[in-house]
Amino acid sequence: MQRPTGNGFVTTTTSPRETIDLNNKIPDRFHQLPELPASLPKQHKQFVHSLPPRPPTYRKFSVFLAGSIEMGDAVQWQTRMVLELSPYPITVNNPRRPEWVNDEESMRQQVEWEHSALEQADAICFFFDVATKSPVTLWELGKYTDSGKVVVCCGKQYWRYTNVKMSCERYGVPFMETFADLPGATVKMLKEKGMELDANGDLVGDNTHVAKPKPKSKLELERENEGMKSQIADLQAKLAEAGIFQGFSVPTGV
Repeated sequence: MQRPTGNGFVTTTTSPRETIDLNNKIPDRFHQLPELPASLPKQHKQFVHSLPPRPPTYRKFSVFLAGSIEMGDAVQWQTRMVLELSPYPITVNNPRRPEWVNDEESMRQQVEWEHSALEQADAICFFFDVATKSPVTLWELGKYTDSGKVVVCCGKQYWRYTNVKMSCERYGVPFMETFADLPGATVKMLKEKGMELDANGDLVGDNTHVAKPKPKSKLELERENEGMKSQIADLQAKLAEAGIFQGFSVPTGV
């Protein structure tokens, strides 16, 4: 049997239909999360916090909370991020559902929900709990590192800190070591993607989500490439027949 961890799955020996509480209050032994402010942020009237398995209600801009869950053993950083981002008219997709029912149907729902939300996200914020391994989170970071929509928080005590930092440096990904810097970096990413707020904190313009196309598979890209080569070959033949551009050839790499 498999369970979700981070944003993926690992094999376990638990019995089917086991219900697991993912909202445990985990002691922050490494003091990764700052103290709550005396005055909590005021939630924007258009802010949306979405949890699986229900389909998200999307605003124009959305954030995906990627990072450590570890079957509820990671610190509750997602709850804190939701609080910090709540003053904005956006959707925050949080994969850390309150509880996990250990069966195949729940597993499939979780995988589909996460992949869809990741594809639609304008910003993906990664947080690595230093007390966890989070191997699937590492895999997802590798998948989205060069997407241009990632921000990463990883403390020096994380077991793969150097790998994470070097990967971010290579691809120009905003990188920080303390959680306190993560909300601001995420908002900055959204503004770089076009989010503009007025003096009241409302979105300038229509706050309507425009669905992003699903990324094409390798097979689809290969088929498109072959189709392009065929079109170029046809054009080359027609030009040659007309006596034009006799030396025309298909560019390398097409």
